[in-house]
Amino acid sequence: MIFYNRELARRKALQSTLVSSILLFNMKSSLANQNIEDKAKNNDSVIKSSIQLPKKKVCPSANLLPIRSFITAKNYVYICRGNDKNPLGYYVRIPKKLDNKITLPITKKSREAYIAINGEVGYIITPYEMVITKRRRIILKEKVVAAIKANGKAILKGCPEGNNTFAQAETKSFFIYICGQGNPTSYVSVTRKSNRTINLPLKKMNQNDIKASRYIATNGNIRFILTDKALRVSRGGRNVVKEKVLNWERE
Repeated sequence: MIFYNRELARRKALQSTLVSSILLFNMKSSLANQNIEDKAKNNDSVIKSSIQLPKKKVCPSANLLPIRSFITAKNYVYICRGNDKNPLGYYVRIPKKLDNKITLPITKKSREAYIAINGEVGYIITPYEMVITKRRRIILKEKVVAAIKANGKAILKGCPEGNNTFAQAETKSFFIYICGQGNPTSYVSVTRKSNRTINLPLKKMNQNDIKASRYIATNGNIRFILTDKALRVSRGGRNVVKEKVLNWERE
């Protein structure tokens, strides 16, 4: 009888643990999906506000409509179609609170990075940030809150569509995202200058990695280690990149 009661209690405890685990998993999945839905709604509202702008008055001529639109806290930036004179197109920056605009021919394009030069001043726009330099020194930098294609759809950046962002870091040369659905599974890195992107599977994390917020990915003999303090890239055991983390966010 005592054995039967013990066995019954053990089964009830296991059943309770199983139910708790299922509830916890469902709650985490629901929160992750909600985060993705909230981000999509926020992007949609920003995109709609940009689409309502008089785009025909933005570009140098009516037939050179914007192929890219970028929104920061204080500026709108447009990339207009090119023509025979300037085949790469035009860079147009319009401050939100000032009634003026800057229009310059684009001098260089790399993926989704666009650069225009006016004497000693350089204007750079990517889906991640707007940068203005003078004599190669940064004089203005603003985060891009929305990057939009000509068809009104958002330019995908950061984690792949349908993924949740578990952590993101910014260094001197990179934007880095730790992505996944239920758990962190991939390391996404974007170069600031050329917008080159790599997407690598994460090494399985142990308890020490989780406590230290340490994420590790490998690509052949190249190893990427990211913490909330620094990014370290090594090749064959030798460090080739070591950069301080300037900004760190973790979900």
